[in-house]
Amino acid sequence: MYLRLDKFLSLSGLGSRKTVSYLIRKGKVKVNSQVVKDPGFKINLEKDIVEVEEQKVLSKAKFYYKMYKPKNYITSTKDPKQVTIMELIPKNLPGYKELFPVGRLDKDAEGLLLLTNDGILAHRILHPKWKIPKIYEVELSKALKEEDKIRLEEGIELSEGKTSPSKLWYLNSERTKIRIEVYEGRYHLIKRMFGKLSYQVLNLKRIAIGNISIGNLKEGELKALSLEEEKELKKILLRDL
Repeated sequence: MYLRLDKFLSLSGLGSRKTVSYLIRKGKVKVNSQVVKDPGFKINLEKDIVEVEEQKVLSKAKFYYKMYKPKNYITSTKDPKQVTIMELIPKNLPGYKELFPVGRLDKDAEGLLLLTNDGILAHRILHPKWKIPKIYEVELSKALKEEDKIRLEEGIELSEGKTSPSKLWYLNSERTKIRIEVYEGRYHLIKRMFGKLSYQVLNLKRIAIGNISIGNLKEGELKALSLEEEKELKKILLRDL
């Protein structure tokens, strides 16, 4: 896998992109014993040896996990007053101290949550540019009208702008249980979309992010992504690196 030199150094903990770019341009960085002054220089993560001021830089190991977040847990690594998802994770789990959740699930929501220490991949999952689908199962306070379903699929005008087109399916004959596929990561997006049309969300469960499905995970359970899951996710999100 290839990666820009400045991105590699930043992700390895040597500072911001601006900071490491300065080091590169000043001739402080070598790749395979040769000084490189171009921050955009592509390095081979599997073969190339990078040094900063004669010190070898080791690429951080990347960790990828999926979790079934139960209700009543905060999607955060720290909170002084409330119980966070970190309480569900064994402290001896590889990468434990570096992990962070990709996006959020509300305290009263449940379902699939990804955890990683891969900043680039996390950013791209959340950014609408990459059009990674997030699928939720929603229980509503009343039947969803067909005309409202169409409006939701076409996009709803929220305070910060219109939502991207989405897809909806009815899950029961009463039309109170809905599956919705969205491509954004806005704050309280699902609740706000339905709320705009005077529907209350009684229950919210995320079941998939891109190719990653919650599968048969039990509440509170966490497991590493399979090699196939990880490979497919990277194929979609990191294809330009």
